[in-house]
Amino acid sequence: MPRRFIALTSLAAGAAIAVTVALASPALAKGTTQASITGPGLAHPVTVSVAAGSEALPGQGDALSSLADQTGLFTVLFGPSIGDVRMPDMPSRLRTPPPAATLGPQYTVTYTVPGITPAPGQASDQIRQYLYPRAAGGPVIYTLPGQQGLGRPLQATGWLRGTPQLTATLTRLGIPAGASLPSALSSAASVPAAAAPAAAAPAAAPKPDDTTAPAWLIATIASAVAIVIAGTALWLLHWKQRRTAGHAPV
Repeated sequence: MPRRFIALTSLAAGAAIAVTVALASPALAKGTTQASITGPGLAHPVTVSVAAGSEALPGQGDALSSLADQTGLFTVLFGPSIGDVRMPDMPSRLRTPPPAATLGPQYTVTYTVPGITPAPGQASDQIRQYLYPRAAGGPVIYTLPGQQGLGRPLQATGWLRGTPQLTATLTRLGIPAGASLPSALSSAASVPAAAAPAAAAPAAAPKPDDTTAPAWLIATIASAVAIVIAGTALWLLHWKQRRTAGHAPV
């Protein structure tokens, strides 16, 4: 009988852990492996990548990680909170779309993020953003809605205001430097709906989902531990009953 209890509890715990791994695996592949930038003044795409077998992650400090931090890639993938990581050069959400006349030249950055199941019209393992490094008031990033992330829709789409670090990073990568547009242009007419996709006023970005893979992990592990504890308690109770029966007077 004790062996049966042990076998059942071990099987249940193993099944719970297997479910945890299956659910968490898409969200644990958090890194990007390459970025390709195209736009005016570039004869060829600017490519930033990491060594084979590695990936860029929040706060790592290498060129690709810094670019992804500064364009908000990790924010759009996982929401505003990425564990305890909050880098000072991460962009912030813009409450309203900026006027078209204030944006300046548009560049496109395409990130390779392994593990993405693409939405219709979205390339496999890719997320696209539009960059405006010379926008009035500082660089601006636009993430197209409708793209899929790691097992779910992107957690933040639409307009983000970048920090000066993004402009500096793009300049180091070979994006032509130039003066930002004067802030006075912010009173210009709003971006028309018929403009290019990057300049079209986006729908309100979805509220970031507070449910993350660690929550699944904690809940499933807690269930597995509870099963093991319950099985052990039953085994101990059965053992105690047998021991008491063995010492009962005839």
